[in-house]
Amino acid sequence: MKKLFLGLFACTLVMPFMGAQAVYVDGEGAINYPGSGVTVEKGEDSVYKLQLTADADEDLIIRDGETVILDLNGFTLTNYAPANSAILVEKGGSLTIADSKGSGTIEKKDESNAPTVNNQGTLVLTAGTITADGLDSAKSAALHNSGDLTVTGGVITTKEDGVFGLVNEGTAVISGGKFVQAHNFSVVNNANKMEITSGEFAISDGNTGAYSLITNQGSTNNASLTISGGSFKANGEVFFNQGEDTVTVSGGTYSHDVSDYLADGFEMKEENGEFVLAKEEPIKEDKKDEVKDEVENPKTSDGIILVFGALAVSATLVFIAKKKLA
Repeated sequence: MKKLFLGLFACTLVMPFMGAQAVYVDGEGAINYPGSGVTVEKGEDSVYKLQLTADADEDLIIRDGETVILDLNGFTLTNYAPANSAILVEKGGSLTIADSKGSGTIEKKDESNAPTVNNQGTLVLTAGTITADGLDSAKSAALHNSGDLTVTGGVITTKEDGVFGLVNEGTAVISGGKFVQAHNFSVVNNANKMEITSGEFAISDGNTGAYSLITNQGSTNNASLTISGGSFKANGEVFFNQGEDTVTVSGGTYSHDVSDYLADGFEMKEENGEFVLAKEEPIKEDKKDEVKDEVENPKTSDGIILVFGALAVSATLVFIAKKKLA
């Protein structure tokens, strides 16, 4: 089912933003006018600074060579056309998503099957909530990454069954943020390369129908997931991983035992209802047995000297005894 989803999802990427109302940070299209809900300012460093001033329905595009900082400012950005994402970062483009007031959200219309945020370039998520629902005919994701993704904060979640939170087909580094599995599909589906050093990965309250928390599954068995920290609280399995795809765990706390994925030199221990990692204890050799064996079976140079010494003493005693008899 998950591989079928990725195939269907890939089909939606070949015709992104073909609908109307696509807007660009340089002012082309419907943006930066009174009532648009978005202001744009280009700094002396050529970085575009966008800020929401109200809830806005826009299909925002970051093009090749553009560097953009988007401040959600506590408001909500929603896609305008069902065929479009709310944000598309094209290859060569760079976007940082921030939220100076908190509670800012990026979402999509119910009838849309495009990902809410589609990154093909470079994306840094520091704050805000990205969420998504989907259509029965073509499932989607809150965030689809085929470029370079860094997550240091914010929330990624879903609104209904059959939708992933984050689908990664590029390179992703996660050092913070919250990933909430609010419905049945995994909140993270890694299909290429992902590194997790920190962050919270958990099911929502009352979610009893959730599948695995994280799916690690590449189309060519090339998915690689490495985890050195973070909190992982699943309803059932923490990971779904098959074939030659790899999950390597060297840190973090878990709701379930993930011993099958531990890096060399680690073991799993249960503490206060959670599973944590610890360094494997080295095997201690019995020193007393070694000493006993050395005495009974001298093999060292010291043992050889003792043997020759004993023979020399015996020979001397024999010589003295013979002399007395003489």
